[in-house]
Amino acid sequence: MQTLLCRKVPAEDGVSLATDVYLPDGQGPFPTVIVRTPYHRVGLQETAHEFTRRGYALVAQDCRGKYDSDGVFTPLIDEVRDGQTTLDWTANQRWCNGRIGLWGRSYLGIVQVPAASGGHEALRCIAPSVAPGSFFRDWIRYDGCFALGNSIRWSLTHASCRNQPPMGHFSWDEVNQLSNPEEIADRVGFETPALSEWAAHDCYDDYWQSTDQCLMHPQIKVPGFHAGGWFDHLTRGQFEAYQNIRDNGATELAQGEQRLLIGPWGHRNVGNMGPDHCRYGDWDFSTEADLPVLRHEFQFLDFHLKEIDNGYTGQAPVKIFLMGENRWISLQDWPPPEAVSQSWYLKSGGSANMGTGDGVLTPECSEGSVTDSYAYDPGEPVPTHGGPIYWGLEHLGPVDQRPLLDRSDLLFYRSQKLDAPLAVVGEVTLDLRISSDAVDTDFVAKLCVEDLSGAVTCLTIGSLRCRYRENWAAPQPLVPGDVARIRLQMGQTAYMFPAGSRICLLITSSDFPRIFPHPNTLAPPWSNTEPIIARNSVHHGKEHPSCLNLPVIEQLDSA
Repeated sequence: MQTLLCRKVPAEDGVSLATDVYLPDGQGPFPTVIVRTPYHRVGLQETAHEFTRRGYALVAQDCRGKYDSDGVFTPLIDEVRDGQTTLDWTANQRWCNGRIGLWGRSYLGIVQVPAASGGHEALRCIAPSVAPGSFFRDWIRYDGCFALGNSIRWSLTHASCRNQPPMGHFSWDEVNQLSNPEEIADRVGFETPALSEWAAHDCYDDYWQSTDQCLMHPQIKVPGFHAGGWFDHLTRGQFEAYQNIRDNGATELAQGEQRLLIGPWGHRNVGNMGPDHCRYGDWDFSTEADLPVLRHEFQFLDFHLKEIDNGYTGQAPVKIFLMGENRWISLQDWPPPEAVSQSWYLKSGGSANMGTGDGVLTPECSEGSVTDSYAYDPGEPVPTHGGPIYWGLEHLGPVDQRPLLDRSDLLFYRSQKLDAPLAVVGEVTLDLRISSDAVDTDFVAKLCVEDLSGAVTCLTIGSLRCRYRENWAAPQPLVPGDVARIRLQMGQTAYMFPAGSRICLLITSSDFPRIFPHPNTLAPPWSNTEPIIARNSVHHGKEHPSCLNLPVIEQLDSA
């Protein structure tokens, strides 16, 4: 391997972007893969060996304002122009054969769609994984709910200075409790402008629209390989990219050549191999889960950059891991066209609070109208505990929820024991009729399975800030006491509920520190407004049919 260290790629405004180039041995020119990162390009040296030994040149670049690159790092903002500049620079190097791909995970995946949106003639494919698409819905907010854990941890670690600052003198639990970004800066010893800006833009305005990759998808002209995990907090971005480019991509090639790979992983272990690839949270998925994601990505890159078919065309467009049976299945599309929506209606005698309540999920909507209520106190939020959450939080992935079920501010509904296995494969949604005595509040829900041991394990999470129930850009307050309809996007899953298990649903209004506790006012995060305790209610029955919608497939073949 030959290494060309610290080249300076000139951005359109004159800023120099620090770039290392790794070349295979032998005569060029070579097909080339670009990786752009805010986490320091020197960390890609081992990755470079993987690419060069397969005959690829690898371009590793520090994002603007990070490490050895000039300028100021403003997360998300400069990735269109800097990515397209880097494509143009790379295509004109003598060691590049004019066939370029983009690859990378997390922020290394985030930068790819903006770069590809310019339609550069040398770009042939992209391979983003565990990367969000709409940052107002999927990263800095979760469908409008302020994503406290993501915002604080990522911004302090990666968006506060050129290098990673010292972090050992404070705890995240301590910082999560502070009242505003100024107090956070005083405690940790450095400011983070991005944190204040993210909090200030509290609806879907021009700031969020300018970085929304879902709006860029119709400009994508090239094939894409989208990899993620069922328990990554960003996985919706993979599904949306796959679907949006398939339906609206700028070329027939782009529309026909999107691929999707989802396994039983979280944010940090998608690309792992070994035991860490087989177990997540409380569950062991067996060695079947130890699928070499990079090998599949190389099949994709080989086909589109080298025109070598080493098994790529023989695979279905969608490959997913079916939890519960712990096996891979292949599908011709996503969402699976063979899936049928099955509604499970909420039912109770008005006392669904806690695990000992009378909440039921039933295939039939009950007569009459019943209300389950609880007091949501922002000062005593429900703690984050499992599900698809950010890697820096505790209790990741499929985790038993029973430690939460003694809280009166949580509603719990469960089905009868299933007579036969039930394959839920696709996007889960939750339709609720709700009311509150506050002008705004959050609703948070978890889809769970109660297995034969009694464990209640979280599969997916959905949340919604009620003011955004109709429109992200035009918030609508609740009318206190009036019943409103909301829909929670509960995420995507593929799980075989075993015979004898139960479908379970948890509903509450907080999930701290994953979500900043809603003050039950219209104030933005960290405002000086005094939070209030809200009385929140879920209505169900024929007059107000609240239901969980599960995509069910009768028969599934293996991959």
